[in-house]
Amino acid sequence: MSLQTAQLAVGQSQAELKRHYLPALRLRFKSEVNRLTSGDMLRLLGIRPDADDLAFLMSYLYIYHWLRQQVATPFRGEVLASFSKGSRGFLIRLLDEAEDADDFIQGYIAHWLNADDEGPVQRQQLQRLLSDCHNDPQTLTRRVLAIWDELGLLQKTPAKAYSELGHRERDRYREMLGAADQQRLALVDALPDQPVKPGRFTKLGLIPAMGCPQTCRHCMFIWRPPSKDQPDAGPVMELVDSLTDSVLFTGGDLTRHMDHFYRAIREMSHICTFAILLNGDFAVDKKTTNEVLRRMTEALEKRPKKWTRASILLQISFDEFHQEVVVGKDGRLKERIPVCRIANIVEAAPRYSRIQLGLLHKQTHLNFSMDLFKRGVFNRLAEELGRRKHQLQILSTTPAPRQKVNPMSPGQRGQLVKDASFVLSRYPDRPILLTSSTIDAYGRAETLEAGEFVKDQGLLQEVLAGRVPEGEVFDIDMMFWFSGWVTLFSAVHICLGNLHQDSAETILARQRKDPLTQALYRFDLRLLEIYREVRDDLDAIIANSTGPHHLFHVITESADVRLHMTRRLVGTAAG
Repeated sequence: MSLQTAQLAVGQSQAELKRHYLPALRLRFKSEVNRLTSGDMLRLLGIRPDADDLAFLMSYLYIYHWLRQQVATPFRGEVLASFSKGSRGFLIRLLDEAEDADDFIQGYIAHWLNADDEGPVQRQQLQRLLSDCHNDPQTLTRRVLAIWDELGLLQKTPAKAYSELGHRERDRYREMLGAADQQRLALVDALPDQPVKPGRFTKLGLIPAMGCPQTCRHCMFIWRPPSKDQPDAGPVMELVDSLTDSVLFTGGDLTRHMDHFYRAIREMSHICTFAILLNGDFAVDKKTTNEVLRRMTEALEKRPKKWTRASILLQISFDEFHQEVVVGKDGRLKERIPVCRIANIVEAAPRYSRIQLGLLHKQTHLNFSMDLFKRGVFNRLAEELGRRKHQLQILSTTPAPRQKVNPMSPGQRGQLVKDASFVLSRYPDRPILLTSSTIDAYGRAETLEAGEFVKDQGLLQEVLAGRVPEGEVFDIDMMFWFSGWVTLFSAVHICLGNLHQDSAETILARQRKDPLTQALYRFDLRLLEIYREVRDDLDAIIANSTGPHHLFHVITESADVRLHMTRRLVGTAAG
């Protein structure tokens, strides 16, 4: 390829990425404006006597700061351009051109002071605000800036916010199996054992390491526990093999740990389903993709004939966050994990009969219609496959069991697509699965905007009312870390012990009889009242919870709280 041709291809790539980047940012911009001007800013302003008059200006002051945090300067004008017409065109110009917040507020005041039209409510609001400031624009500007500082909104850059969240997460990991946890487990060990349930665990997890080079904005995990100099994983694999027929390899991106997966397939004789969760970053080209899938299949084929016949469930993260178009450090647009890599996997997987491919997706406003497949990341995948002469056909869709609120239309509830299957026309008998789930807002997801993801607050309200739907549980199946930790699927901060210090029998007994684990499993509302005995923020936690799993995760994050809960539950049982 000549230099001129290469430069043209790069230019076309940037143009293609911009075609996805700009609409996504415009949608987020519009959603934030609507959220704030529809009542959220008024609620934030509280009982101030002139809150009604302040709300509109403060909403756009928020947006001014939001744009500078979320939209790279070279693209800001293009993001705003489609909103520049109409009566609020002056606001769009101010949002783009004002040098600082002071300049933005003064520009807003000057516009309405010089406007000919007496009618707009915003002008009347400004006149009242000015009147309260002796008709002095500078005094009003200072007052608005002071209120902004009091609200404490957008005071931290995303990088700073992520850093603080990461430090909190690191501190939680450091508490695991510390003094409070050891006291808690001693209480559990002193309880009478519970009968061993017949049969094997439905599934268990294996975590070679917790880590990922990506920084997706919705990720639950930020800080990663060190994983160097770990002992041989053989004993952990042998134990898990004796307990279940289905195992999930997880821990972020396991690309660097694939040898452990191949080894597990070769050595775990009782497992019939080997599931692994990857982000797809490994599929840099078709050759590399096929090599990974070939090695998976080769490991299966090397299993002795007398062993349980096994297959692989290859789960690939695929959604608006993993495939988000962002601005790199060099100022150029890029995909976090390129869609073409997911296309490499989708194109290759049907040729491997013992590998079932499933795409794991996070629910957004698109899930509320077939737009899920016509717009957004799925459409980008279809376009990429189309360039490779593939036709994609949707075979089936399955709705979520409950209606949910559309995040782009907060007053609208509706059915959404949860599961789907599709095929490539060349492989009509090899369906690919798509499963879409909600995001629990911890980790980086705490900072997501309300319009970006679907919450399960309907389920939360049912649980809080004591009406847990049949089959809805907090997942307490165990995750076995190669480091020795044994934690819960839905709460990796709850550790039942370390296999290098505690016997497997002790840890399994703890899972059966730990009153906290069992209370979590059934969303026991007593945990909320027990939490309230030692913390005063339960109401705020409930208000911010995206669903019951998020709520019960958050209230058990502190080792001291876990100890208190266990003491109270043990005391209740004894009484």
